[in-house]
Amino acid sequence: MQTSSVKAFMRRPGRSSARRGNYYNLSVPSLASRGFSVSGGASAEGDVDTNEEIETTSTESDVTTIVQDNMSNSVDEDETVRDSATETLSPTEDNETEVEVETKVNVEEKEKVEVDPVPDVEDVEPAAMATAPIRISTTESGAVVVAEDKNLEAKLTRKEKRLEKKKRRGELKSHQKYAKKLKSRNNLNLNRKLMHAGCGFFFGGLNHIVPKHIFMPCMTVLTTGSLIMELLRYRKGFGWMNDILHFCFGSCLRKSEMDGRFTGNVYYFMGVVITAALFPRDVASMAIFQLALADPSASYFGRQTRHVYWSRIENGFFGVGRNKGLLGFLGGALFCFPFNFLALSKATYFGKTTVDGISKVVPVAVPGGRQAIAIASIALGLAGAFADLCVPTPAITMPKKICGVGMPPFHVDDNIVVPIFSAFACTKIFASLGWTSGVELSKLIVF
Repeated sequence: MQTSSVKAFMRRPGRSSARRGNYYNLSVPSLASRGFSVSGGASAEGDVDTNEEIETTSTESDVTTIVQDNMSNSVDEDETVRDSATETLSPTEDNETEVEVETKVNVEEKEKVEVDPVPDVEDVEPAAMATAPIRISTTESGAVVVAEDKNLEAKLTRKEKRLEKKKRRGELKSHQKYAKKLKSRNNLNLNRKLMHAGCGFFFGGLNHIVPKHIFMPCMTVLTTGSLIMELLRYRKGFGWMNDILHFCFGSCLRKSEMDGRFTGNVYYFMGVVITAALFPRDVASMAIFQLALADPSASYFGRQTRHVYWSRIENGFFGVGRNKGLLGFLGGALFCFPFNFLALSKATYFGKTTVDGISKVVPVAVPGGRQAIAIASIALGLAGAFADLCVPTPAITMPKKICGVGMPPFHVDDNIVVPIFSAFACTKIFASLGWTSGVELSKLIVF
């Protein structure tokens, strides 16, 4: 004998009225066990007498309570029950209420929809979440559909390749963490300018005091070591060089010097070595002093007067002097004048004289007097500032490849141009003033 059941319709809490509800079955024996008095039965053939009545001793609110209990039990058991039932109440001619009961599925024969459990977000490792190429969606009936997302898989594959590539080159790009902390060349950076001037006086003084046969080898070793460091510190396995470099110079470095370019140190040493090798000792020392004074001062005054548009040189002359300023040039030249005048005033000048028919070079009074010293001082300052003016900003760089061969990131730097050009100008200035026999600076230069 088939068991009859009363099927009640109730919407799941939290669902909108537009979506379908869930049906829950209440069998007749279950109603009777909960305090209902049920009369009537079914024939052996399964026919149900529609005139039979179901009498209950509970109110409608009790039925609602029972339905909600059944619903909570079904949720606790993690079973999805999809039953369709219809409860139709229609008045008869005798003004009696008939309950039409349809039996579709017994409580014991409920369909169980097995769905692979979806893990909680907290239980899934981040790496698994980032690489799982799946798409989770639900249908109108509430079923969970887990499908592969090929597009997502392709995107994740490309992302993994990029991450792996960055990981392999992580040590190669270790310098970039310092580049983020440093300032660009557009910043005033007074610490860098002070260090620039201090190094110029230091190496100019060494060139003046230390004998040339000692000074040149030492500077050559220092320059070669700096060049090797610059060539290696961007390569894998040599990131520790950037750590040492940043520890020693800190904020004096520029952003570009930790982002692919060489530091100014290697160019500074090159300029000092080349100048000391090509020119006489005192001339080379004066040229290095122009590097110490003219370069940072011209940069400072040019930065401070950048709002004076008539003084700015935008494109320069075939790139020469690009983004430089005339006021910066004049400021750098005038800044060098006091030191040059003091140093040349304390210098010893030589001239040729004949003693007993023998030509000798002996100390003499300054040819031209103090006026000649003033002219030489301002001319030297103009030469150093002009050399700095000629170097364009940004600097002209070497091509990355020549004939398919990779080139180091060399560029035209004012630390090389200024001392060499100043030394050449110094020889011409001394010759034009009649100081052909030589000028010897004081041992203490300005004292």
